Amino acid sequence: MYKCVYFILTLIFLSIQHAETQSLDQILKRHFEASGQERFSKVTTVRSAGKALQMGMELPFIQIQKRPDKMYLEIDIQGMKIIQAYDGETGWAVEPWMTPDPRELTGPELRNLGQMASIDSDLVDWKEKGYMLELMGKESFEGREIFRLELSKSDGESYQFYIDSESYLVKRMVTRTNYEGNVVEGETILSDYRNIDGIRVPFKIESRYGGQTMMTNLIEKVEFDVVIEEEVFSRP
Repeated sequence: MYKCVYFILTLIFLSIQHAETQSLDQILKRHFEASGQERFSKVTTVRSAGKALQMGMELPFIQIQKRPDKMYLEIDIQGMKIIQAYDGETGWAVEPWMTPDPRELTGPELRNLGQMASIDSDLVDWKEKGYMLELMGKESFEGREIFRLELSKSDGESYQFYIDSESYLVKRMVTRTNYEGNVVEGETILSDYRNIDGIRVPFKIESRYGGQTMMTNLIEKVEFDVVIEEEVFSRP
């Protein structure tokens, strides 16, 4: 009898595990469908322009990404152009208030820039990348029901994705990263999604730390598959 009860409980436990796995797979499937990931996976370059709102200033910016993992970011601060770029292996920056010559990036700066250079979300091919991904359940965010997914990397960093249960688009992200021995938590709020060539793009991205808004990016234009020369990412 006890063996029978144990067997039944084991089957129930396995069925619950299977249901949770299926639920995670279903959420990801619907998320990728809603965001246009199939179309986006074929995009080779992304060029966006807009303005960053920070400390009462409007800072125009241009960001370019190119597969695989190349990025160029240019920000205009009162007529001075700040540049950060990553060519897939090395990174550099131009900070005119320090020196007109480009500075090589290393350590956390280089790592963060390399992460920004990736066009696809970390949710794409997460198993192949060696990440761990769990469905943590449902929560409420700004009056809406959302699914919370937690992604963990081998270096100890974790990322929480809050996916709307109706639109299946990411509404919020919480990141925990290690910086010089300290855990730094950041929050990103994504909204004003628009359909660009079959791909849903957030045109408002708000960055928060400690619950306070530090910067808001307002996207004004997004272009896909624009011809971008390799020299754009190379250090001058």
